Amino acid sequence: MAKNIRDIAKSAGVSVTTVSKVINNHPSVSSKTKERVLQIIRDERFIPSHTARGLVKGRSKTLGIFLTTGLSHPFFSNVMVGMEDALKQTGYDLMYLAQIDWSPEYSLVRHALSRNVEGVLIFGFHKHDLNFDEMIQSEIPTVFIDMDMIGIRAGFVTSDNVESIKVAVRYLHELKHRKIAFLSGQLDSYVGKLRFEGYRQAIHELGLPYLSEYIATGDFTKASGYKAMKAFLQLKEPPTAVVCSSDMGAVGVMEAAKEAGLSVPNDLSVIGFDDIELAKHMQPALTTTHQDFHTIGYQSVLMLNDMINSPNVPPPALVVPTTFAVRESCAICSEEAVQ
Repeated sequence: MAKNIRDIAKSAGVSVTTVSKVINNHPSVSSKTKERVLQIIRDERFIPSHTARGLVKGRSKTLGIFLTTGLSHPFFSNVMVGMEDALKQTGYDLMYLAQIDWSPEYSLVRHALSRNVEGVLIFGFHKHDLNFDEMIQSEIPTVFIDMDMIGIRAGFVTSDNVESIKVAVRYLHELKHRKIAFLSGQLDSYVGKLRFEGYRQAIHELGLPYLSEYIATGDFTKASGYKAMKAFLQLKEPPTAVVCSSDMGAVGVMEAAKEAGLSVPNDLSVIGFDDIELAKHMQPALTTTHQDFHTIGYQSVLMLNDMINSPNVPPPALVVPTTFAVRESCAICSEEAVQ
């Protein structure tokens, strides 16, 4: 096993400077040289000693965060508010670890170590986007948000996705709706899968038929909600209500319904998920599942702080309760509802 960066350089037939550039994802190294060095690093299971010591024993007082789409989605920015409060309390700075590339040799571990962060927050990803197994086996303190990844020093925090959707479906059932459609998130994502499971369970428990044509797969965006509602309207028996996996999806559903001359909630009831700031200001105001963004962000930093300061602390797995915000986008289903 290689003891230091000089061993890697000797095996690869390159300079120590070149190895350092590879570790730090510097673009000036040719792809052929980069791959040769990376293969030796993988074979030798090498972790740069100075950064490893800095991670375990040093106090950079810096956490790293990996995101997929930056802060463009309201979910991310709202969670960040909670993180900020915990960062102030614990005295950490937060470093945005932007992906250099998506090639197979890209390593979250090397990237985190090269920046000498004490722990890492990861959210906005799917399980198969990157090599997360390497991350959870690395012993770098890590907290995943909305991904149920557990490792020696890795845990996660998420909302109660299954029960939240069940509450929404039961609410519509109490309003006499029987044709309840569902706009899911991406089913290969952790939250998308769980929210779909909540819908499936609720439909079964209420004795309603499970109709595949009442299921649309989206990606938590307005565009996917709009597309889904357009498809629902083409059915012989369109739904009288739609439960959405995100508020932005619900915005698209309501826009498509309005274009079709339907009234929300008189002709169509709509429920969102998230309770972003826009939800309460929509016309009509959106009934939705309120995620406790602040707690998710706040606790993710505190959990990471605990793992950093207490190496033997068990990996955390926190499920944060939601609340159901009843507003104006749902009404009792009548015989005049969408047919």
